[in-house]
Amino acid sequence: MTILEFIEATTGYFAKNGVDSPRLTAELLLAGALKKKRLQLYLEFENPVPEAVLAELRPLARRRAQGEPLQYVQGYAEFAGARFAVTPDVLIPRPETEILLEAVTKALQGDAGTEALADIGTGSGILAVSLARRFPARPVHTVDVSPAALAVARQNGEGVPNLTFHEGSLLAPLPPLPCRALVANLPYIPSPVIPTLSREVQKEPLLALDGGADGLDLVRLLLEQVGTRNGAPETRIALVGLEIGEGHAAETARLLRQAGYASVEEIKDLRGVPRILIAK
Repeated sequence: MTILEFIEATTGYFAKNGVDSPRLTAELLLAGALKKKRLQLYLEFENPVPEAVLAELRPLARRRAQGEPLQYVQGYAEFAGARFAVTPDVLIPRPETEILLEAVTKALQGDAGTEALADIGTGSGILAVSLARRFPARPVHTVDVSPAALAVARQNGEGVPNLTFHEGSLLAPLPPLPCRALVANLPYIPSPVIPTLSREVQKEPLLALDGGADGLDLVRLLLEQVGTRNGAPETRIALVGLEIGEGHAAETARLLRQAGYASVEEIKDLRGVPRILIAK
């Protein structure tokens, strides 16, 4: 079977099973197995796919046809130009989270201090690892309540010396130290909405999706804890960066001001939805 024949056959199989973007998915699956860039396939349509690769791809294609997200099938996802391991124990990285990373990076540029950074609800560790690489002079503390998620984050942070991992809920395990910035992409989908999500999203961990009745349960609790820490200079958090759900901007901004932040900047995603809040 040639590369083109595989792509065409798998595209039809995916389309029949309701997979979004069936041809793109087939190409990405094959490119990953062949360890090539997807566009390279277009120059090699007539080349045969080795039988060993076909044997590897058949069960992967079945998993994707059954609704398992491609990132879980392949075991990795791209984020901010880097590749991160992902498993069904962690949320799949979204482009919106890159907006949060870039906003916090911009806010910290030119600041040569060494105060710590914190990533709360780290999941796969994409924010913590990215920030630790960008700011190697700053210790980065990363927290998650899920041991399985922390195992993935540790894998992604291997070889990054300024990372420290903590298991626990929100700020509870964070040491009593001042933080230059805290970032968080907490679960923000309202519980009643979750059954309406795509089959792919519903295969992601409920713990990483469910934000309670209105989606703000954990955000409220986090910002209560932030406000408490801001009551003492030795534990103050100078900047908070949050990714939020649709319709959550006004209430979250109010909570941030209540926690002691005078300035709250709102950043919209590519659909024009307020998605990131940066509080100082």
